[in-house]
Amino acid sequence: MKTKSSSSVFLYFIKRFVLVAVILLAVSAWAILTQRNRYLSIVEDHEVNLVKSNISAFNSWLESGVGYAAVLSGLVEKQLSASGDQYAERGRIADIFATFGSQSKGCVQLRYISPEGMELVRVNIDGGGAHRVGRNFLQDKGDRLYLKEAEKLNDQVYVSRFDLNMEFGKVVIPYNPVIRIVKKIHANGKSRGYLVLNFSGDRLFRIFSETGAESFGSLYLVNDGGGWIVGPDETYNWKFLFKPEQGLIEREFPEVWAKISGNNYGQFTGADGVYTFDSLNGNSFHYALHQDVVFSEGWKVISRVPDEALVVPRRNIMLALLTFLIFMMGYLFWRQTSVTVASEDIRRALEDSEKRFMDVADAAGEFIWETGPDGSFVFVTGRAEDVLGYSAEELIGRSPFDFVDEESSWDVRKEFLDAAQFGHSFNGLEFRFINRDGRKVWLEFNGVPVFDAEGTVTGFRGATSDISAQKKAVQDLQDREDMLQSISDSVQDALVLMDEKGLVHFWNPAAEKIFGFRADEMLGESLQCCFFAEDNVPADEVGDNPNYIDGLLANHGSFTVNVRRKGGEVFPAEVLLSPLRKNNEWWVVGTFRDVTERKEAEDKLRKLATTDSLTGLSNRRFFMESAEDALVRSHRYGRDLSLLMMDIDYFKTVNDMYGHDAGDDVLKALSKTGLKILRNIDVFGRIGGEEFSILLPDTGLSGAELVAERLRAEIESKTMNTRSGTFKITVSIGVATLNNDTRTLEHLLKAADLGLYAAKEAGRNQVKVQLSPQGPEKE
Repeated sequence: MKTKSSSSVFLYFIKRFVLVAVILLAVSAWAILTQRNRYLSIVEDHEVNLVKSNISAFNSWLESGVGYAAVLSGLVEKQLSASGDQYAERGRIADIFATFGSQSKGCVQLRYISPEGMELVRVNIDGGGAHRVGRNFLQDKGDRLYLKEAEKLNDQVYVSRFDLNMEFGKVVIPYNPVIRIVKKIHANGKSRGYLVLNFSGDRLFRIFSETGAESFGSLYLVNDGGGWIVGPDETYNWKFLFKPEQGLIEREFPEVWAKISGNNYGQFTGADGVYTFDSLNGNSFHYALHQDVVFSEGWKVISRVPDEALVVPRRNIMLALLTFLIFMMGYLFWRQTSVTVASEDIRRALEDSEKRFMDVADAAGEFIWETGPDGSFVFVTGRAEDVLGYSAEELIGRSPFDFVDEESSWDVRKEFLDAAQFGHSFNGLEFRFINRDGRKVWLEFNGVPVFDAEGTVTGFRGATSDISAQKKAVQDLQDREDMLQSISDSVQDALVLMDEKGLVHFWNPAAEKIFGFRADEMLGESLQCCFFAEDNVPADEVGDNPNYIDGLLANHGSFTVNVRRKGGEVFPAEVLLSPLRKNNEWWVVGTFRDVTERKEAEDKLRKLATTDSLTGLSNRRFFMESAEDALVRSHRYGRDLSLLMMDIDYFKTVNDMYGHDAGDDVLKALSKTGLKILRNIDVFGRIGGEEFSILLPDTGLSGAELVAERLRAEIESKTMNTRSGTFKITVSIGVATLNNDTRTLEHLLKAADLGLYAAKEAGRNQVKVQLSPQGPEKE
């Protein structure tokens, strides 16, 4: 009783509290989602501003460099325009470089280079001091990309790509990232060379590092080709300069780069976080003096905020408070519900005591009755009218025997009299009764005797249900089973019913005829005695599982398989398996048909369609199909594959001298010789006239050469016995193998054909290897 009361309290609590809890959770979820969206918006705005700030700093840094180049070029041109000794000119230019370089920030080298690319003046800036490089240490920079690109310009300023400083062809260690700003020098109407300013990226990288610390995630810098300049860690930085294929953002984040590469700026949510990016290139560069600037490459600043950094601060505290609030509300609701349910239980107990008997009387499909000492009804529930057509009032005072079918009357009376005499109950008594409409219905009676104080039976109490529908269903089922049995006995196909363990439960006469086993031999047994793996798959694929039938029965549907008769004879059978759900268990209905004659006819047709009628080898069509399949497998599993093209030397002479019959005999004899040498997995085909092709799966170039040479030698040594006499022949063979140049069947065939042509050209009776459809043969 305590359990029932607790259950009632729980259910009542659930009904009341769930709605409140759902509303509270919905409001909380909305608040959390709103807060998260607001936080996400803050993060997104912050990252946009941070990225723009870095791009702006980068732009300002380049802007100052471009301005320096414009000013210095004017000063250098002024010195070059004045007459005087060239060494004095260069000295003055060096002084200008020294003065300018020592005052500028970030400039590490200033050079004046001749039109041919030779350094004429170079001043290095180190620690704020300027050092002019001696003439003996000046280098020829004519091969540098930045000079070649600048040579194409007129009065524009050229900004090189961001890379590492190199001296004498080697990267300077430690890394010194630089950008070179180049401007042509003109004096007296002629091109006098180039002004080249090297700006160190250290100051820019310090700014990048400082602002990166303010990011919610990480800041990256890449060039417009996707090369890492500043990556997730130091191992990524400048990697593209040494290992181009490994140093690209596309390698680590292909989906991200696909969205970034085609746009100058933007923000999106990726699979692992929020990405924000902006670009600096020739189109987006801002220069106040409106100097034309040409960029060798552009750059992108990328912010990546991972998902774990997008969690709202103090979210766990808020969730803990929400959980505590829900528990407190639940506790209060539980206490109030307990009081309410207790009161409701008391009220229901009073109602239940009044309605209990009527609830029993209204049991589904039954009517409740009681008879008196004379056997007539003294109580009947209203459900009796649904069964017999008489109301409860009409049945009171009448005996149940008044409604019993004549055929069942005596049986009913005997059961009731025996129960009254011996004082026992009766259960499951089934009789036919006649209802008010004259229709006969089947009723099931269950009753117990009623005793007085002395223990004498004074009547019976019980329940009666209409089982006409069940009786009809049982009869229909029996009729259907009889019909199905007749059908199964007459059909020519074997019908077998198996349970989920594969044990036989039904075996029709046709099954006895087809398999040779009687029904009493198979019922309760497995079909394993009729199905063997070695009858259907190669011996090396049979495996260790002896129960081949278990896997076979899992293939519901129609298929053909080899089976055995009782005497051991193997024959092909067409099988149709259909699953059946019965009593919560899976069964399988199997239909088996002997298709020996059809299989033989199909095999004959297949052989006619795939073989050459003269030699018995694969015909051209089947050979090409087999070659395509083998090529697909070789590509998929990385296996070797080779192909031979073989042609009989001077075969036309054989036909002309000995006749076409002799030629046919030669073709047959050659085919037999080849089949003796080749493996079972090799495909030997006649693809036209005296031309043959041989497919060698799992065979590399050296193996293919050995096979070709064996074939050539064996055929050369063999005497051909023909209807027109005996003579010897030779063959020429071209060898091709699967490689990067012969990845398609067309290329493989072309290469082998070229090898065959080379063998013919070399004097015939030879083997030649061709590695590509165009290249020379291998000697």
